[in-house]
This record gives sequence, C-alpha cells and structure tokens, in this order.
Amino acid sequence: MQHHRHSGVNEVVRILPCTCGRATLDARRLLLLISGGVERDTGPRIRGAQWNSGGLSQAKRVALERKLHEDMVLFCLLQETHLASAECAALKIGGYQHVGQARTPHGSGASILVRDGVDVEVGVLEKKVPERATVTLRFSANVSLTITSAYFRRKADVSSESLDTLLGARGSLVVGAGARSHHVLWDPLRPSDDKGECIIDWWVQNDLSIANTGSAAGRQPGTAALSSPDITLCRDCEISNWKSTLSTDSDHYWITLDVFVGEGTSLDVIAPSKPARALYVWSKVRWHEFRKLSDESIFREMRRSAKGAGAMNEAVTRGIRMATKRAIPKGNDVAPAFWTPEPTKLDKMVQECKNERKRDALIRWRRKVLTDTALGRWKENVPKLLTTDSASWNLAMSIYAPRPLTSPVLVVDGHPPTKRQQAQALAEMHMARSTEAPHAPEMKIPSTRHKTFQPIIEAELDVALRELSSGTAPGDDEIHCEELKQLGRVSRRCILRLFNCSLRTGQVPEEWRQGIIVPLLKRKRQRTAWRPFGR
Repeated sequence: MQHHRHSGVNEVVRILPCTCGRATLDARRLLLLISGGVERDTGPRIRGAQWNSGGLSQAKRVALERKLHEDMVLFCLLQETHLASAECAALKIGGYQHVGQARTPHGSGASILVRDGVDVEVGVLEKKVPERATVTLRFSANVSLTITSAYFRRKADVSSESLDTLLGARGSLVVGAGARSHHVLWDPLRPSDDKGECIIDWWVQNDLSIANTGSAAGRQPGTAALSSPDITLCRDCEISNWKSTLSTDSDHYWITLDVFVGEGTSLDVIAPSKPARALYVWSKVRWHEFRKLSDESIFREMRRSAKGAGAMNEAVTRGIRMATKRAIPKGNDVAPAFWTPEPTKLDKMVQECKNERKRDALIRWRRKVLTDTALGRWKENVPKLLTTDSASWNLAMSIYAPRPLTSPVLVVDGHPPTKRQQAQALAEMHMARSTEAPHAPEMKIPSTRHKTFQPIIEAELDVALRELSSGTAPGDDEIHCEELKQLGRVSRRCILRLFNCSLRTGQVPEEWRQGIIVPLLKRKRQRTAWRPFGR
C-alpha cells in the first residue's frame, strides 16, 4: 500500500481497499458517535432479500416460498421473473402479496414480494430501461421505506438519466438491481467496465450507499467463474448483514440483508441515564493481593451472613468490592467525548425531575444538545483521517459494524417507546399465537427432587469463568469480568456454594431478577381478560 503525507478523506479514499474505501466515502455523511455512553438509535430492523431468478418457474416458486419463510423475510426483490401478463397478475406466494412488472418482447420483468399485513403503497411499474417495480412500505405515520426492484438488460446502455428514475421521492430507499455491470467497489472478482463506472459516478453524485460486501453474487453463464452482477443501494437508511448464499435454482445467489429505517437514522442520540462508572487502571492491578483479599473478605462475609441465596449473593458482592477498592487503582476521570458540562447538568435534572411532561421536555433538549455537540466533533475529526493512523481504520470499520437491537419496537411515531409501550407491543405480538390453540394442554414444569439434583462442580465453574469476555462494561453490581477471572480458590468455592444453593432451593436473589411485567391472555378467556406475568 502506498502512503501519502496529505491528510483528508479524498487521499484516504484513493488508496484504501474496496471495503474500507467504501466505508470512508460514506464517512462524509454518516455521523458516528465515538462516545461509549452515547448510541445511535437505528430504528426498526427489516429483513429483506434479493434474487435474480432467471425465470420464475413453478419449481422455483416452491423453492422461493420455502426460502422466504426460512429466512423470515419481510420483502423480496426479484429480477428476471420472465412472467407473462396473466402469470404476473395471478402469481400467488403463500403469506406474501405480489407487485410486479410482466416481461416484454425485449425485457425480463421485475417483481416485489411483501409479507401479508404490511401497509403497501404501489408505486411505479416501468417497462423501459431499467425495468423496475416500486412500492412504499408504511410502518407508522413517520416511518416508511421505498423499495425498488430493477433490472438492466444485457445490451442496454446505462446513463445518468436512466439511473435517475430509480431515485423517486425523498425518504428512505432500498434498490436491488440486476446491474449486469462490474466495478471494484462491489465486484472485486471482475474488472470494472463502462457501465460500472457510470453507476459509481451517479452513486457519488446522489449520495447513496452500496451495501455489497464484495463477495460473489452469481456465476458467469456457462462457466464456473464467480462475479457480483447484482447490486444493492440504499439512501437515508442503513443496511447490514448483507450476505449472498449459493442457490441451486439459478446462476445468481440468494441475497439477504437487514435494513434499519426510522427517525433514529438521522442521529437520534439518547444520553445515558446512569452515573459514570469508575475507570480502573488494569495494567497496574496487584492481582496477587486482590486474590488474597477477595478470599478473606468473601469467606468472612459468608460466615456472617444468614442462610439463603440472597444473603450469600450480597456477601460475595461485598467481598469483591472490598478487594477491588484496595487492590485495583482508579484512573483519572475522563469525560466522554460528547458529555460536556451542559449535558451533564441536563442528565442530573432528568433523573431528579418527577413530572413526566417536564422530564420528556428535558430529554428532548438534552438530545438536541448532544446532536449539536456530535456534529461539531465530527467536523473536527474528518480532516484528521490518515491511512497511517489505526484510529482512522477503526473508525471506518465501525461505521459498517452491525448494531444489534435490544427491543422489538424502537420507534413509535418518531419517539423511543416507554417500557409500558414495549410490554404492550410484546403482548400484541404473542396474543394471536396464544389464541391459536385454546384447547392445548397446559404446560407443566417437572419438579426437581433433591436426590436427582446434579450440583455444579468446580471444573464447570472454572470453564465458565475462563470464557467470560474481557474489556466489557460491568453490570449493575459494578463487578467486571476481569475481577471474576482472577478470584482465588476460596472465593470460587464460595461462589460455587451460592449457585448450588440457588439451584437446590429454587431461591433466586433479588439482584438477579430483572424484567418487565407483561400482560398475558388467560386460557379459554376473552382478550379483555388479562393476568400479569412478571419476574
């Protein structure tokens, strides 16, 4: 790799490889929050698929329906369906609604499948180059996604005018296209051609993103040579987990992807509500002293505590904290990158505010302050990107790193939901399933007899401690995995005694039980009859 002295995004892009180069190009517009205490809310996750079927025969329709249900796909973009007008109008795939463009004398057709129950607004159905079908999926009043399935004929010319027809109106957009062209940014297996260069120029001008990861998406007809003729583009949303798998029914691979869309994609930052944790200097820890102190403290606390899993858990926690305080030095307090004095003051006001309406107003104002701070910090960091700096490479890779979601519902009318709304959404998701078989036998949990109880042995505990992840944030008890790994033999036996006591007696310490109370439907009762189910 050739190194340059000049800084800036343009120099980085010119010499970076395919994947990092694409990520750094997107760095011009993506706002990545570097602070560990501030996260982007990426919005609801939508599972999609893309497939160039090469003719949707009856056998391929059966295989397609099986793949849709196996991968739990919400929408699927199809190219080269080769369906006549009557076949296109009568196409039925179990559990999915179909919108498509039939083939023409010189075309192959394009279709879109969307799961039943999703609000679909049919858009453009075009027979000219590129052939395309467009629909808009509406999830709420403020959250929608436009998806387009497009196909470029083999001998058709590609121009910026024809590509502009894919843009449509403003808003979140995903385009799955059979481009029949190649460029190193999405197909490193084949040399770039003129069509690929035209698509890249148009892509940069219109501020789009390419979701392809560089892996093969098809085989050359009649040969075993791999290439990636299919391309996935997006705008005002994020695509992760783009994956292509070999398909036995077509020369083109089956492509799956996750789309994140919502108000959160425009830097919807949420500040942490917990106070800042202590920062420990792990390189200066006196582990020998820590093991000795933890053994003494935990053993002493266990002897003083009363019987029961809860009291034993408190004794172990206090003993580890006492050893940590004496053997692990603390570092200097460093404020997070975006946690200026003003957000710190606002965070304290939010925690102390008892009025729900005023608290929501403070949260919105704190969100705006964090957004402005993040924008300013990002503008300062962009000119500092260097190919010789490891932080620049980590920044580029972090932009495309998948961010798993922790809740089935993240955005409700443009705002993060409360715990009550999350519980209600969870109940509605499972309500239909719980009423499908009202006469099903009631599930009974078998009782565990004392003589059949198999206690955890010390070797199993050692294996579990070795597999703990280092460098992760502690839980509510402020105990790090590094501390658990370094516990002495006496401390480990005390923890083993705690676990076996909890399993044998069925007592779960209060600190281990966390959850949200969810209303569940009673058996053989109406939907208005609920019973609370919680921890």
